[in-house]
Amino acid sequence: MTAAHGTAPEPEPALFRAKLANVRPLVNMLKTISFRPRARCVINSDGLVFTVEESQCLVAQAYLRSELFTTFAYDVQLAEHYRDQEQAGFEADGTQDGEASDMTQVVLPLDNLIECLTLFYGPSGASSGSSQSSAHATSSLLTSANPGDLRGATTAVIAFNGPGTDFELMLEERGTISLCRLSTFVPEPPVDLKFSHYPTTQQLIIRSEWLRDAFNELDPTSEAVSIYIASTEPHFRISTIGESGSTDMTYSNSERILDSFFCNEDQENQYKLSLILKCKQALAMSDKTKIRINQRGFLSFQFMIPTAADVSFVNFVYAPLVSADEPVAGATARA
Repeated sequence: MTAAHGTAPEPEPALFRAKLANVRPLVNMLKTISFRPRARCVINSDGLVFTVEESQCLVAQAYLRSELFTTFAYDVQLAEHYRDQEQAGFEADGTQDGEASDMTQVVLPLDNLIECLTLFYGPSGASSGSSQSSAHATSSLLTSANPGDLRGATTAVIAFNGPGTDFELMLEERGTISLCRLSTFVPEPPVDLKFSHYPTTQQLIIRSEWLRDAFNELDPTSEAVSIYIASTEPHFRISTIGESGSTDMTYSNSERILDSFFCNEDQENQYKLSLILKCKQALAMSDKTKIRINQRGFLSFQFMIPTAADVSFVNFVYAPLVSADEPVAGATARA
């Protein structure tokens, strides 16, 4: 990572270029998946998707739609040109590449990206140079529709010129400009938990405040958390068994708690608690959470996070715990 201060010219035309009137919504979305040092970034005409993976059992994605940006430009023709060049290289060495030609993928150092974006006010969100990380995030930082909230806000121009080039950020606050360049890395085949390959048997939308309360009650000494969804009461149960005994939180299909509920197969699955808890920051910023479980027991949490440009989404997909002699179905890397 390199950074320079002073007066900087406008970036040259790029494969991708976008401008943010306030970097804080982007920073907060990235923090929800910052438990890994690097992230895969997929760029297309609809926006950006940042993805991190953990232990081949968890895939977390932050979706940043183009509406979140003041301006958003992505050169599809140039992207296809780069893809044709890559495809020619794959054919030359006898391999194949089946990725879509209208998107660009690159791996970025996520921790350095957040550090650059918070250069003027620090990762904690304070308007200073503090480098202390914030343990908690609130949705108030994401709803800056009031122009008064933008006083002193850091604006940013983000640009990427294609494979083999740096990811560039030009930040400005109160007349001070900083130009940061991040080294990029070639993406490896992603972990594919294949959630959509099997029918969804259970789905509900719960107000996040209820789920936050449940997470706060989970026994941290437990290795696993059990999630049970059924067509009869209790419709939704989260439980752990730890050193201090068992903990159960049950919820009925009430409009006060659940916005929607669907179950065509009663099912109980266990997941690794330490991985489940990695979504707590996304949960803390969300208003509602969509929970889905497919026929093979794979779990999806989709967190709906309010922003000035409507709603952004962060998605966590988990593989269930299985016995030592049973393979994890679907948890494979794409060739």
